[in-house]
Amino acid sequence: MDHLDDGMRLEEEGDLEGARRAFTSAAASDDPEVAVMGLFALGQLSEAEGDAPAAEDAYRRAIAHAHPEHSPAAAFNLGLLLAEFDDPEGARAAYQTAIDAGHAEHSPRAAFNLGGLLRDQGDLDGARAAFQITIDSQDPVGAPVAAMELAQVLQVQGDLEGARAAFQLAMSSDDEEFSRYARARMKALDR
Repeated sequence: MDHLDDGMRLEEEGDLEGARRAFTSAAASDDPEVAVMGLFALGQLSEAEGDAPAAEDAYRRAIAHAHPEHSPAAAFNLGLLLAEFDDPEGARAAYQTAIDAGHAEHSPRAAFNLGGLLRDQGDLDGARAAFQITIDSQDPVGAPVAAMELAQVLQVQGDLEGARAAFQLAMSSDDEEFSRYARARMKALDR
């Protein structure tokens, strides 16, 4: 863990080249836990520096470790990166990898992002399924937001009863402002 700790310290101090060397050393570790954490940190550092190819490589190598915590996080980050650089198919595959991992935090977040990506591509049925994964996670923040997105997709598809049910779920948010917004959107269905 020394290389990881050194890398984080050096990054905080602004020595990005030193951090890169430390994370690269960690990534080469014989300890798979240290190696995957080093790759993930290397991916984040590369991304922050604007080096998308290096970030993509590091994230893909971290995913290949099949680590239960860091590989789904790397897949989620890779999905974000690829979506940003206009590779929707690559983003879709990365998000699906994160979803398939079944991680409590990263899988629902990846499903939410996949839902938005599919909606934007016109695949409304795929978007519905992806948003439903996030809803089913019962994440107190993500599920109501996914329900709002699902309601809007259902509304576009003409399923007003389904949209009402999804808006109702969105209204269960602990965020009072978001809940009021969902309530207003549901009331607008009846106009």
